Amino acid sequence: MGDNKIDVVELFTQALGEDIGSFRLPPPSYEVMGCEIIAFDASDKSIVVKMPILESWLNPFGTMQGGLIIGAIDNAVGPLSLLVAPKNVTRDIESKLLKPITMDIRYIYVRAKLLEEKKRRLTFEAVVTDSDGNIYAKAKLTNWIV
Repeated sequence: MGDNKIDVVELFTQALGEDIGSFRLPPPSYEVMGCEIIAFDASDKSIVVKMPILESWLNPFGTMQGGLIIGAIDNAVGPLSLLVAPKNVTRDIESKLLKPITMDIRYIYVRAKLLEEKKRRLTFEAVVTDSDGNIYAKAKLTNWIV
């Protein structure tokens, strides 16, 4: 998998123009999770965000805590939503955690895509994989345009 890190501030400056000043970029949650945008396709309205698996994210079983997996998904859909739609917020996240994520995976990749924009509602899908494409979680998100 190509891991070409994209400059977040530059990407958002191009997308948001003068409105960039009304956003905190990169967001603190994005930085805390060590996120890197490695792919963005404006025509496909999709993004790939890479994140390391940190020991501090593990539960007592030695696997990534479920809420942090959802946080990783939100840290991919959030940037995508700002790049492809007017200002919006997450309303609902429906997720399926399919396999445990352990530290030996080293990195997860969240692929997110805008499926539909209908009036004020945006529908996204997200898939969490490792570098080999093995799927660990899936989610459907609904955002509302503010």
